Amino acid sequence: MGKFKILTAMLIFGSIGVFVRNIALPSSEIAFLRGIIGSAFLIFISILVKQRPSFKSIKQNGLLLVLSGAAIGCNWIFLFQAYKYTTISNATLSYYFAPIFVMIMAPFLLKERLTFTKVGCIIIAMAGLFLINLGGGDTGSGSNHFLGIA
Repeated sequence: MGKFKILTAMLIFGSIGVFVRNIALPSSEIAFLRGIIGSAFLIFISILVKQRPSFKSIKQNGLLLVLSGAAIGCNWIFLFQAYKYTTISNATLSYYFAPIFVMIMAPFLLKERLTFTKVGCIIIAMAGLFLINLGGGDTGSGSNHFLGIA
């Protein structure tokens, strides 16, 4: 049953690019509607399983919830816009480039040491992304791989 759930989640997430490229709406509207639909689904499920939200906990973490919601909304907008500028594979690969940014920011935010191995991995990952960008590929008229990856 667990493998079926993972496979289903992968199919749903993997098909997002195809849907976004074929929806004639701005990326911000798609992200907004995705958030609304997801919220409605979660509310429906919580009612179905009779689990009430803790309003005390929501109030205590309100600022963090708003900031994290804004961050994921911006994240989706950038991803959906990338799908429109470059290939789905380039946009998805760039989306999964986020751990590299975490490694770069860790010394400043988390006070972690930036080791020689980490720097080497960052350089190799960036070089790989740059080489993919050079390869390009044809997405039709209006493609801009550099902008999509950026």
